Amino acid sequence: MSSIITQGRRVLEKTADQALMKEINKSIVLNRIRFHSPISRSQISNETGLNKATVSALTDELIRDGLVLEVGQGRSRVGRRPIMLLFNASAGSVLGVELGVEYVRVAITDFSARALSVREEPLPKNLGAEEVLERLRSSIARALEEAPESRYGVIGIGVGVPGLVDFARGVVLRAPHLKWDNIPLKAMMESWFGKPVLVDNEANAGALGEKLYGAATHVSSLMYISAGTGIGTGIVIGDELIRGADGVAGEFGHMSIDVHGESCPCGNVGCWELYASERALVAAYAKLSGEELDFDGVLARFQVSDPAALQAFQTVGRYLGAGAVNLVNGLNPAMIVLGNRLAEGGRMVTDAMQQAILSRCLVSPYAKVVVQTSALGRDACAIGSAALVLHDFFAGPRARVSSHVTISR
Repeated sequence: MSSIITQGRRVLEKTADQALMKEINKSIVLNRIRFHSPISRSQISNETGLNKATVSALTDELIRDGLVLEVGQGRSRVGRRPIMLLFNASAGSVLGVELGVEYVRVAITDFSARALSVREEPLPKNLGAEEVLERLRSSIARALEEAPESRYGVIGIGVGVPGLVDFARGVVLRAPHLKWDNIPLKAMMESWFGKPVLVDNEANAGALGEKLYGAATHVSSLMYISAGTGIGTGIVIGDELIRGADGVAGEFGHMSIDVHGESCPCGNVGCWELYASERALVAAYAKLSGEELDFDGVLARFQVSDPAALQAFQTVGRYLGAGAVNLVNGLNPAMIVLGNRLAEGGRMVTDAMQQAILSRCLVSPYAKVVVQTSALGRDACAIGSAALVLHDFFAGPRARVSSHVTISR
């Protein structure tokens, strides 16, 4: 009797293994089409190592699932022209959300993280946690009502938050600028909307967005610097987003660049973000011009080439470079992508950063890091938050059988 039970268990295990392998292969085929379409079945076979029969069968399933379309014939030097495959990005949608200190920005994207619509609503200063949460809830509820009809509908919501986030639990551990501590945002939002929710640090979301859909698709290591009210950094090394032992890596904004500098609300002194943020820009402009303006006012002056505004952006760019040089020495990224509001200074800021890095950097003679502004612009965090959901949705069982999930295309 025991031998029969053992044989039965082996049959079940073999069947389960075969089913898992099929799902893994299906995910491989789908993601090849997602990022490289139009593509033919034979190209997929050659590039993935899967045999043609397997690719053909899995592709047929994906077509029935509504995720892949056949779009006509490609070119061929010999034989029949291949049928080309296209990823059906309109099969569903995602909400990508950036919760800023002074605004809520919500993007409705398709399955290729292309923004179909973006809405930003201001957050008045000095709102309490409950009031901010209610503004966030109402903004998302409105976007859900506006999302287009599709086969899969809205598959989930991604949220980027300026603070320490326990990504696994979706808990905002601390967001100093929002005055939040231990907010179980994922659980709250899933109870509100009945959809899967992923919550991450806003710079991590920006890094993921730039890696998959923006300026850094061709590099495996990058540093995304979100420079606005404060500084956040998202770091990708070897196609992996670095979260650290407790999931809160990347808080380089509170790295001291002046041990005798100003006191920071975080408890440290001389923090990087005190010298390279919106506040620092406004202070630099006031010192140069004798006129006190808010960030938007300084930006407006910059856009008409006001000398004091140009110099203020350049000064902040040098401080951004002075902090970034420590990360370049320690992590050796191929690219630095500058995002958030200070990126609106464009080349004035990135050139000053590049110059500061090259003049101070130990490794610069051997590794030339490229500094540029975000390709996704103000939508980087919202698109990156949507990308969190898309990556989770399309990662397939590989995410369940491996602790290392790459984010390469």
